[in-house]
Amino acid sequence: MPFRCTKPTPHAVQIMTSAPWKLAVKPFQVAPRTYYVSGQSWVGAYLIDTGDGLVLIDTAIAESAYLLVDSIYQLGYRPQDIKKILISHAHVDHCGGAALMKELTGAELYMSREDYDFMQKAPEETIELDPRMHGWHFEPDRFYSDDEPVELGDVSIRTLLTPGHTIGCTSFFWEVANPANGERYVCGMHGGVGANTMNDEYYQKSKVLTPDLRERFLADVEKVGSIHVDIALPSHPNQIAILDKAGTYRDEEQPYLDPTVWGDFLRERARQVKEWEKTAADVHKVIA
Repeated sequence: MPFRCTKPTPHAVQIMTSAPWKLAVKPFQVAPRTYYVSGQSWVGAYLIDTGDGLVLIDTAIAESAYLLVDSIYQLGYRPQDIKKILISHAHVDHCGGAALMKELTGAELYMSREDYDFMQKAPEETIELDPRMHGWHFEPDRFYSDDEPVELGDVSIRTLLTPGHTIGCTSFFWEVANPANGERYVCGMHGGVGANTMNDEYYQKSKVLTPDLRERFLADVEKVGSIHVDIALPSHPNQIAILDKAGTYRDEEQPYLDPTVWGDFLRERARQVKEWEKTAADVHKVIA
């Protein structure tokens, strides 16, 4: 599956907060024991079956939580089977449903200490980012450590602080085994790559984020991109096109398996960050 991205969903916030069913998608498998479950096509959420309970990565927004819960049931699980919830970063589109899902499941909730502090200092940039999205404030039970994987059942999820999009953006890596042939694959999901928070215009308004985060993101691209990932999963499904193969998964075929996608994806996002700044600089020259 060579790397390919698609255009962002037009008017996504308006649709998702007023008529989320218009962007509904059924849950689908993306890797052994790993499923796309957000129930909609704007923001991703993933469910991992560890053999001893489920891990949920991200929750999307509160307005689409019913689609997430329905996806879990459609796969034959129950919300109460979720034992750990991992938040990639503190923007409401990824954690707006965290309080609801924590209450519903009783699961331990994890996020980075850096983004928890960001959320406390600047709710208008995080959990209250857009008044159309009714993000509920929440308290994490645990903070990530790059030296301590999140473990459940026979799955060990390595977390890696990858700042840029936010100060505490966290990426995830875990191994799964193909039951058809025993091959092992590394799945990876980057915690956030949006250029919309990595530009000078945003930094001028932000209470917390500064240009050094953009430099850190760009400096980390090759290092993070060199991590071996067999199945690259996007936090927004337009970033790495996966929806076009929804429902085609077979253990024998592995439609999302391609170890070149991860590095290509991160290099493309770095290009977009640089292009955003170049365009802004060119506009400034014209105005000046």
